[in-house]
Amino acid sequence: MLALKLIRGFLLGAAGAVLVSGAAIAAQAQLQNVPPEVLIGPQDGSRIHDHISISGDTAERLAHICQDIAKRHNSAIVVVVLDPYGLVVHQHRTDGEGYIQIKATENKARTALLTREPSHVLTNRAFDDVSTLIRMDQFGLSVQEGGLPIIVNDQLIGAIGVGGISPGTATADFSEEMCARDALQEVFGPQPPLLPRLGGGGGGFPTRAPAAGGGRAGGNGG
Repeated sequence: MLALKLIRGFLLGAAGAVLVSGAAIAAQAQLQNVPPEVLIGPQDGSRIHDHISISGDTAERLAHICQDIAKRHNSAIVVVVLDPYGLVVHQHRTDGEGYIQIKATENKARTALLTREPSHVLTNRAFDDVSTLIRMDQFGLSVQEGGLPIIVNDQLIGAIGVGGISPGTATADFSEEMCARDALQEVFGPQPPLLPRLGGGGGGFPTRAPAAGGGRAGGNGG
């Protein structure tokens, strides 16, 4: 009986090792599809056992592209790029941007990272059901558009959030989300189409027609 238990334990252990090994091989194969120049370098990655994060240089390049786009529209801007673990790789703000704009932008990026979807998904969900704002807040998620996951050949390597654009500068071809998308497109190539905007609230918040005698929802949250 003891021998049978030992044999069964050995077989189960071997099967588990095969599964783990198979998963590791699959992950490594997937990672090989990501251009190494956009990832943390091998030597630096080995120091922290991380070989899937967007590199600092790439994150900075994304921020500069967004800033250039904003300048062409005479707008201020905040850009935050996170690694897959939610840590800030690069943060940039133009002069005059404050705490609310910076934290709101980071929350957009974190929302895109945690949900693996554009934060715009929750923006549109909040438009259909305003209680989404309260429900998502308890999870630390933002319902403001402007956050996008950074996915290269089906591998998540980080997330980007853009916020703080100057009031009145948003146009049909310039918004926080568009700025993030355009930067990703310039660095990584074609990106998925953006979701339709269901409302035109400032700062990426949905707006609704006011109820009789009521005020208008919405506002600039960054």
